[in-house]
Amino acid sequence: MQPANYHTHTTFSDGLEAPGAYLREAIAQKLVAFGFSDHAPILFDPSRPHVFMSPQQLSDYLAEIERLKKVYSGRIQIYKSLEVDYVPGVVSVDSEHIRNAGLDYTIGAVHFVGYYKKGRPWYFAGSERGFARGLEEIFHNDIRACVQRYYNLVREMVQLHPPDIVAHLDLIKKMNPTGRYFSEQAPWYKEEVVKTLEAIASAGLIMEVNTQAYYKHGAEEPYPSRWVISLAKALGIPMHLASDAHRPEDVAAGFQHVMEMLYGLGLSTVRIFEHGRWVDRPVEQRARC
Repeated sequence: MQPANYHTHTTFSDGLEAPGAYLREAIAQKLVAFGFSDHAPILFDPSRPHVFMSPQQLSDYLAEIERLKKVYSGRIQIYKSLEVDYVPGVVSVDSEHIRNAGLDYTIGAVHFVGYYKKGRPWYFAGSERGFARGLEEIFHNDIRACVQRYYNLVREMVQLHPPDIVAHLDLIKKMNPTGRYFSEQAPWYKEEVVKTLEAIASAGLIMEVNTQAYYKHGAEEPYPSRWVISLAKALGIPMHLASDAHRPEDVAAGFQHVMEMLYGLGLSTVRIFEHGRWVDRPVEQRARC
């Protein structure tokens, strides 16, 4: 399997255990590199405050990772990152507190699409009930307008404030496992995905293949779907696996299955961050564990 994971959440945001527990499990699973990427402070009152690190926690988070680098020196490569939400005019990877954090790499994501009437941002990825409410109150149940706004925000992030890695590209499908809201085969939906992939390719960014939908939600497809991965491959977009772990036992969850899927789709390499630089490593049909 891919011998590294760069997308992880600890008790500094919405993960379940302290950072050291993830490292011990990563070493047990023979990973050679591991990146912490808790949710960055977003500097407004979020609708789900338990998900995001507070501004006051940021310095403690960075100090803890530096401490762990010393404790585990020679046993595993440890990298420092944040999953940074893109909210126009509010936060991006170019925000001062992000630029001053001394990160090894950045992960960019969109979780907020629009605002309720009283100005509270809509976190669309929380619950089915929350998704249905936001869709009704903000977009008047126009799912096409909602989805188009989501992908427009991803493109805006990629073009104006590019991170190193684009997280879970088609997360907007999270509440749509049965096709209740839209079809991924609809021409308008495919058009949005293609335009977004073209923006990622033009910016030279990495697209993560996030295994969480597979191992946590029982979905047959990761984020993004296989057909999206195939298009990304055709555009030459570099990719790697990310488990988006919120528990230590998930540091490489789904890697075996999804790596074999990538092999079947003809992907020849994954892009790995090791010894402080991005390099391409071959995709193996049978994972080594």
